[in-house]
Amino acid sequence: MLTDDWLVEWAALLDGATARALRDVVSTYPFEADEHRIGPAAPAADLDGLPPWLPPDLVALHRTVGPVSLPDIGNGWFLHPAADVHTEPDRIADPFEAAVVVFGGDGGGSLYALTLDDGRVLRLTDAAYLGGVYEGPGIRVVADDLRDFLERLFRVVEAFGDRGRIAGL
Repeated sequence: MLTDDWLVEWAALLDGATARALRDVVSTYPFEADEHRIGPAAPAADLDGLPPWLPPDLVALHRTVGPVSLPDIGNGWFLHPAADVHTEPDRIADPFEAAVVVFGGDGGGSLYALTLDDGRVLRLTDAAYLGGVYEGPGIRVVADDLRDFLERLFRVVEAFGDRGRIAGL
């Protein structure tokens, strides 16, 4: 279970790694960086509108950190705002057969979804979406749970700031 204290610390570390990446890597690019944001936390009205089936860790992320937009870090990394959560869960077809909530994406076209039954995080790459169901050969498990995903995301941002290395999850 993600705690508010852990999420606050994670957001501060991510902000520091992002600042270093912007200063040491992105500043050397021949274009001006876009705006990079971590937060703000979701307003109470958005939290009140979240569906009851949403996993508590994702609610905690919205309540404590809010959306993340890192467009120039690697290919870009994004955690969606609470207002973007669908009123009904989506589904993943074979081989997972799971209800999911999509909570983020990257600049390479992949989406990230949290399974509602066991909390694993899936990367949806080249996945078709029809009638609330994602299917395709590019669906893979990338993290054991949301905390594991957030820790991996931090390491990707940190690695980019170290040497401009573009890494995936």
